[in-house]
Amino acid sequence: MAKKVIMPKLGLTMEEGVINKWLVKEGDRVSRGDVLFEVATDKVNMEVESPAEGVVLKILYPEGATVPITETVAYIGKEGEAIPEEETEKLEEKIETKEEVKVEEKREEAPLTLETERVRVSPLARRLAEEHGIDLSQIRGSGPGGRIVKEDIEKAIEEKEKKLIIEEVKAPREKEHIPLSRMRKIIAQRLTESYQSTPHFFLHQEIYAEELVKMREKILPRVEKETGLRVSYTDILVKMVAKALEKFPLFRAHLVGEEIEISPEVNVGVAVALEEGLVVPVVKRANQKGISQITQEINTLAQKAKSNQLTPEEISGGVFTVSNLGMWGVDSFTAIINPPEAAILACGAIRKKPFFNGEEIVPAYLWELSLSCDHRLIDGALAAQFMQFLKNLLEEPFTLIV
Repeated sequence: MAKKVIMPKLGLTMEEGVINKWLVKEGDRVSRGDVLFEVATDKVNMEVESPAEGVVLKILYPEGATVPITETVAYIGKEGEAIPEEETEKLEEKIETKEEVKVEEKREEAPLTLETERVRVSPLARRLAEEHGIDLSQIRGSGPGGRIVKEDIEKAIEEKEKKLIIEEVKAPREKEHIPLSRMRKIIAQRLTESYQSTPHFFLHQEIYAEELVKMREKILPRVEKETGLRVSYTDILVKMVAKALEKFPLFRAHLVGEEIEISPEVNVGVAVALEEGLVVPVVKRANQKGISQITQEINTLAQKAKSNQLTPEEISGGVFTVSNLGMWGVDSFTAIINPPEAAILACGAIRKKPFFNGEEIVPAYLWELSLSCDHRLIDGALAAQFMQFLKNLLEEPFTLIV
């Protein structure tokens, strides 16, 4: 019996996928594990492998088609083997639709050149008219017997350009319309649902970052020698956040029906900006890793994100997200919770500012952090304790190794 190839569910929130590219065609022989097609999910592009060995009997959806999860997209079986009758009927319907479209296109294209064939025109004038989109039926020729010559077309081109200039000056500029990419649509849908269905509240905390800056300067050459990479404040923050998540388990929770489910693992997501949106790869068990290892992982995940090579495993399982816009000069901002998580931490740039140390105003490095929380799971007092614990870690970062 022919084997179905289905649109797989490649992520927790995936409902459908877009077939970007078929890497096989009907009649090709494939082995189990061979890549059949590329699919764009709600987060990344993935390759789908063959579930069986045999011949590609039928491909039910073309490139660019949006297919719900678990829907059959192709059949693999023995050469000449029949596919189920209902799938044959689906194929016939698609073929009929395509033929109808082709007929309509031919009807629209048919009359394009009839009028121009009745006009007497020199070959040079005809070519010039085609290049500039001049309608020959609207030109009165000045050549022998009313023949249209090059000079007639040049005059028509000049008049057309003048008319366009006048219209451009008079007419208001048209607005640019850019279609939403699939990633942009998913971001819009998921974050709108998050903000509308999740009761957010926000806490803001200023961090005295003098010791944090000193710590980074001290470990910078060591981490660079070990990994070839420069440790960032985000790398250090992920480690600090992981420590706080160990102490406050409700920040690792999410709602499942009428129950609170707390993850045993401390998996921290890091928002990575892409040209068409953002993606959140996850540092798994960040509480068990050193800063050097976290630096390596975040760098690798960011590179894979920008080259569209992240796997579903690398973007799933997060319990808390860190979003840093400090590298773009942002002082502070609040973020929308990445569902189904309970909280997200937003951080801006570390800046030298006037600071009152209790006795005098001195210049100091300060860091603005904002915590967004789901009020269904976390109350204000608990959020304040979480932020205070994190503040103490960041202001005395060497306690991390004690």
